[in-house]
Amino acid sequence: MTEKKDRRTHYQHKIEDIYHFYMTHGFDHSVEDIAMLMGISKKTFFNRYVSKLNSIKLSFDMWMRNLSEHINERLALCNNVAESLIILVVEFKKLAEEKSFFYQHAMKLNIMMDVKVPFPRIIIEVLQEGKRHYQVREDLNITAYTDFFLFNLIHYISYREIDGDLIRHLLMPALNERGLEQMEFAINSLENR
Repeated sequence: MTEKKDRRTHYQHKIEDIYHFYMTHGFDHSVEDIAMLMGISKKTFFNRYVSKLNSIKLSFDMWMRNLSEHINERLALCNNVAESLIILVVEFKKLAEEKSFFYQHAMKLNIMMDVKVPFPRIIIEVLQEGKRHYQVREDLNITAYTDFFLFNLIHYISYREIDGDLIRHLLMPALNERGLEQMEFAINSLENR
């Protein structure tokens, strides 16, 4: 058992190495350049990662896991669905402003709305929790609203500051009366900071 755990940890370190490489240098490098910059041989690169495409996939998966963990930590501090959705807006804005190679890669491939990346999956979970706590409209089509939320978020976030009007535009279609009250309270708290 210990040997298996050690192997997994060693393999995890290799994935972290390529993740940090892509985080720092981006994806536009040949295997030869990547190997040289990482201080390994081309053969070692292929032994570790099989192909450049696979190394990018492994790294991107790690980025998504890290992102998901970070967002879930932030959401654990929220009191209601409105706060949670606002935190998602704030986190998405931060992500867009960082302009990391991973974010750019996700936008280039148009996968930020894909349920395999953290945002759609987390939005769906937040909305389901909001329905259980009677903060989301009972007749809300969660999948359709998630698409609306992300599409508008991607469209507005790159050139617009987060303000009460943006938050209302994004959240009002989903929230019931109780959720709208919580949204207004959260917006007032945000604006009074």
